[in-house]
Amino acid sequence: MKTPRMRTTSRLLQRRRFVQLAGLAWLPSSTKLRSATNRTDLQLSSRGDGPRITAIKTYKFNVPTGAPATKDTNSGGPMSNAFKTWLFVKIETDTGVYGWGEGSIEWLSPVVEETIHGWTPLLIGRNPLDVRALCGDITDRLPWKGGPVIGTAIAALNMALYDIAGKVWKTPVYRILGGRRRNRIKVYHGGLNFESVEKSRRLARDAVEAGAIGLKGNPLELRTWPMDRRELKHCAEIVRAVREEVGPDVELMLDTHGSPSPALSIAFAEMVAPYRPLFLEEPVKLGSIKALREVALKSPVPIATGEKLFSFRDFKEVIDARACAFLQPDISHSFGITNFLEISRLAEEAQILMAPHNAGGPVHFAALMQVDAVIPNFLIQEVSLQWFRRFGEFVDHDFLLKDGFVQLSDRPGLGIEVKEDVIASMPYDESMPYRQYRNADGSWKGW
Repeated sequence: MKTPRMRTTSRLLQRRRFVQLAGLAWLPSSTKLRSATNRTDLQLSSRGDGPRITAIKTYKFNVPTGAPATKDTNSGGPMSNAFKTWLFVKIETDTGVYGWGEGSIEWLSPVVEETIHGWTPLLIGRNPLDVRALCGDITDRLPWKGGPVIGTAIAALNMALYDIAGKVWKTPVYRILGGRRRNRIKVYHGGLNFESVEKSRRLARDAVEAGAIGLKGNPLELRTWPMDRRELKHCAEIVRAVREEVGPDVELMLDTHGSPSPALSIAFAEMVAPYRPLFLEEPVKLGSIKALREVALKSPVPIATGEKLFSFRDFKEVIDARACAFLQPDISHSFGITNFLEISRLAEEAQILMAPHNAGGPVHFAALMQVDAVIPNFLIQEVSLQWFRRFGEFVDHDFLLKDGFVQLSDRPGLGIEVKEDVIASMPYDESMPYRQYRNADGSWKGW
């Protein structure tokens, strides 16, 4: 039988665990609650209870794509590479519990890796359960608040800390974040090709027969000058042909990689609108909210953007301007799970849906599953079927893609176990070549 003193102690322990969870959770917007939680995080961090971080390890390696690099027809330089570079981050603790994050970013992974190791003195000896406090402590000390390097380095650590928290409390990260709102995640992948009508029909049909409910491709990339009408007509004809091939119920996504002018994107949107694409992604170069908003207002196809944005402020400017219909943060570059949820909440208030960007590896994807499960304004998740099928080479997981959905895992943490011996043996012996992406006159046309 419990004495009053025992019951009081039990309540105090329960309250402490709740406060720890609340410090990690997707909090309400109340300033009073945020301030109280932050103070508690700092107090917990200064006490002797809980695990302590003992080491930060990184693994940088090349993963062959299995396909030769494609060439730009105008310059002869590479437009794609024969491999991808992944950067995995492991945080170890004195209790034996560890967590994994991912900081893969094309051409910048070595810089991100050095940045992470430069922050080691800020992490060793700290309590990894103080996720928000630890990540905030790093960013508070930096006068530079955004950008791909800092955003990606923080994201990798943020994921790993959440992974540790889930393992310590033996629960999936999505429960720490407030609980899942869905049991499975709707996804789309490639299969929309713009080389020829015949090839586009065949690949689209094959993808749908294999279970795809959404297809994505990159139109307008073979244009030879900024207003290439021939390329406009060619790509619009392919969208029409694919729609005829797959029928009305398969979603089509068109990603122009932020390279066209507003005039070209608007013209293209008008031509493909009868075939009902779900969205036109990155219709203009990064840098002008006004240009993006102009396209969003004039395009009959909804606009999606966000993979090249990093800080909360970057996304707030787009949301406040209502410059898109769908927002596409990359969780590995936009400061991780914590910031992703803040962005999502702001987008929800503006009634903008989330279609997260995904070009990373399996740890990145595992983190996406956790946040996709909890946000109320989730639309659809990008997946590379080629890489999804290979995730098992690098991590132990229970991802199951069926009927266009990935079932949510109930494993603790991020729900994966990295095959450390495998990634440690992977090569990293060459730099990723920089792309060429030029018009017929030699001028630059991309990204």
